[in-house]
Amino acid sequence: RKERRKGMKMLAQRRWAAFALVVFQMLSAAAAPYAYSCQTSRAKFDYKFCDTNLGLDERLDDLVSRIGWDDAGPQMTARESPAIPSIGLASYYWGTNAANVLSNIDCLENGQCVTNFPAPSSLGAAWNYTLVREMASVFATELRAYVNAGKHNGLDIWGPTINVARDPRWGRNFETSSEDPTLLGHYAKAYTRGLQQGEDERYLKAVVALKHWIAYSLESYGNYTRHNFDANVSAYDLADTYMPAWEVAVKEGGALGVMCSYNAVNGAPTCANPKLMKILREDWGFKGYVTSDSDSCKDVWKEHQYVRNGSEATAACIEGGTDINSGNTYAGYLHDAIDSNLMSANSSRNALRNGYRVRMKLGLFDPHESSPYREIPQSVVGQPAHQALSEFAAGKVMVLLKNEDGILPFPKGQRLAVIGAAANDVTPIIGKNAGPICPDGSVTCFPTLFQGLRRINEGGETRIHTDINDTKSALQLAEVVVAAAAAAAAGSS
Repeated sequence: RKERRKGMKMLAQRRWAAFALVVFQMLSAAAAPYAYSCQTSRAKFDYKFCDTNLGLDERLDDLVSRIGWDDAGPQMTARESPAIPSIGLASYYWGTNAANVLSNIDCLENGQCVTNFPAPSSLGAAWNYTLVREMASVFATELRAYVNAGKHNGLDIWGPTINVARDPRWGRNFETSSEDPTLLGHYAKAYTRGLQQGEDERYLKAVVALKHWIAYSLESYGNYTRHNFDANVSAYDLADTYMPAWEVAVKEGGALGVMCSYNAVNGAPTCANPKLMKILREDWGFKGYVTSDSDSCKDVWKEHQYVRNGSEATAACIEGGTDINSGNTYAGYLHDAIDSNLMSANSSRNALRNGYRVRMKLGLFDPHESSPYREIPQSVVGQPAHQALSEFAAGKVMVLLKNEDGILPFPKGQRLAVIGAAANDVTPIIGKNAGPICPDGSVTCFPTLFQGLRRINEGGETRIHTDINDTKSALQLAEVVVAAAAAAAAGSS
């Protein structure tokens, strides 16, 4: 009986110990945002990939060896790679866009929204790459704040766009900063360094994905779209026009992410083009990951008809160097591509390594390590210093082509006409890729040109005309304003 009581006591102690361990593990997990893997206190003992005392390659070897083929496809999928709870692997969101503001996220509960900057097409006119670097640093800081607060689970940014703006029919010229390859390279390098580098040299602050690789300058024209267009580019033009910005961003900026485009180049889709990938990785020493644009790998099969089916498209993209597919192609066809011997299993493992390597360099497998990035609070989102930088940028991007007779600046208290379709509409001002502007998701908290000018024109009369089809009324309004201005000038002389 005594032995029985002793055994029951020991059993109870074990149960309490097990319960205490579970509680401790739950508290440990709660201490780190949900973007972090390896959160339990036992993780580094149970899994080598969680052991921060080991080298990066050894950790990657261990992690990749634990990913079965049923999980591999989803793990190589954007926008979100799912969690694998059995090994403590967190889910991860790929692809927060940031041309001039963090997109794909909402304002905070307190109403504070991320900082918006002028569009890249405007920033290019500032000729100020320190400004570009500081802007990108703001993106990284605010994105870290969202991750730290458990409101987001990704630290890579799909940007900047560094395609050459050569044709106004492209339709996406506002996303890029220049028509000149050299200036694009300066922009890309500044953006990359500002986003990836910070005060903790052990980790990336965030990571870029330069886009769109490469010779991508057509959306929809005639019978062609960006999904089926084949850009016929000479070797000279490819090297002299289209590639310089990318080379600078990779070799001098240290970019660790690239997005391949929808189009083909000289017959081969960019996401399934080993020759292009050889230039990136072997000639320029690129060490990062490559993602497709939104299911560009499906276009390899469906639009370009470069291969016959989804399994062959998956094999072509992975063998061509595309590590992450933004869409369902890898998730749906990877297993069959391997079973059908369309590709080597080693190519898939290399793709997994490239994606996980970036996440490890971001510190997302080191939840118990201290870092200043982990201390960035929500209060930095849209903070006054960031808003001041945005206002400074807005002033720098404006280009005054002519100021005949010193007509500008207008004196206050005059009769003023604001004429045009965008006179009382915020949408054209903020651009296509604007992130959250107002807490409710609208843009009504932001003043229109008419509202802003009326507020500044104290003591005067500010009138508006928005119907661009009614040119007669617009002209009459303009004449009235010009006559009033002339009368005021005559009276003061």
